[in-house]
Amino acid sequence: MTAIARLAGFAALAQPGTDLAEVIAPAVADCFGCILAGADSEVARQVVTALQPFGAGPVALYGRTETLSAPYAALVNAVAGHAWDLDDWEEPGNTHPTVVLLPALLAAAHIRPASGADLLAAYAVGTEIIMRLGEALTLDHYARGFHSTATLGTIGAAGAVSRLLQLSRAQTAHALALSVSQATGYTLQFGSNAKPLQAGWAARNGLEAALLAAQDVTGQVDVLDHDRGFSGLMGCHDADRFARALSRLGTPWAVQEYGLILKPWPSCGYTHRLMTAALTLRSQVAHRLDDITALHACLPDFHAEILPFHVPDTRNEALFSAPACIAQMLVTGNLTLADSAQGFWTNPTVDRLIRLTSITPEDARNTDLNYDPDQPDVLRISLGEEVLETACPYPLGAPQNPMSTAQLAAKFAALTRQPPDSFQDLLDWPNAPDIAAFFQRRTP
Repeated sequence: MTAIARLAGFAALAQPGTDLAEVIAPAVADCFGCILAGADSEVARQVVTALQPFGAGPVALYGRTETLSAPYAALVNAVAGHAWDLDDWEEPGNTHPTVVLLPALLAAAHIRPASGADLLAAYAVGTEIIMRLGEALTLDHYARGFHSTATLGTIGAAGAVSRLLQLSRAQTAHALALSVSQATGYTLQFGSNAKPLQAGWAARNGLEAALLAAQDVTGQVDVLDHDRGFSGLMGCHDADRFARALSRLGTPWAVQEYGLILKPWPSCGYTHRLMTAALTLRSQVAHRLDDITALHACLPDFHAEILPFHVPDTRNEALFSAPACIAQMLVTGNLTLADSAQGFWTNPTVDRLIRLTSITPEDARNTDLNYDPDQPDVLRISLGEEVLETACPYPLGAPQNPMSTAQLAAKFAALTRQPPDSFQDLLDWPNAPDIAAFFQRRTP
């Protein structure tokens, strides 16, 4: 049986338990806040302007007044949700899953009415596909330069939408096969508008693959795990590893096994261990920042490669600059969208600390782990002869170091300018009888 055949059977027949809502409900609510926050971002405005003449339709753009066709609405909402890099991510696939799945599923809910329970089941299927494929391909796929949110996310979105639309096993298999042909994106695009666009394309492509398969358009169902297909060309294919990963579908559910990382700060997740470390040391240096003579950070090499901007020139570059993010945390104890909009990296104190920072990439000791607790990020601060040092294995927001509901509500309120209580209300989405109407009513 091919990998696609196994995934299609699982997507069509699996019965996720309602207990998954404990992990999924806050992730969806948090991502919705990210979509609202990014709706008026420059890249979202540009994409709407470019596509609106060609994509008329009834599907909502959350946080905006326009509507578009389902595929284009999925694209724009995903671009908005990923515009500020504040949306969640997961470890085995190294993807931002919700920002691809949620826009695709909410667009699909305008095609076939769906309840919150339907969305929960479809989301669980989509994350299971993404995470287990992440196990099968390993982090080697990302290390090769593929933006896994765009690659694995496309395939996961196709499976999730197929479930929401109640496609047959055969149709779901072809949806997955078709999605593979559109599953691409590159980490080299980070620091530009192409990064959120790649998330948007994943949402659109996954939805379109399912819609095409619903009309019995076909693909080759061995294209995912063939040595001349996705895994062979875009990773180091290992048939046994693929079989082991897929044998675990739903047992347990990957979203429960691994959890999701909800992000407190609008910057690349690979800056967050060092930012958490900086926050730990801040109380000891905040009153004597002028005495700092050097900053030194150590992190795994495949993390450092995604953070190429030492002294950033633009907002996008600053979000992928470890020195800038470390310095900002030491100076203010936080990094907000307002800080980014105001060019935090140009603040004279922040700029001085950026230029005092050195980065040492270390060979990853365990390439199967994104956050290896045995290889934490290390931050060292020199104040003349005095040296302060701390290590951080898990950033704030990781399942091992989670944000509280109150912290998530405060983040939502800051992003949307809605009262914190509105986040608590949003958490009730799994009980909604009409999920499209539920989220539409919560759009300012």
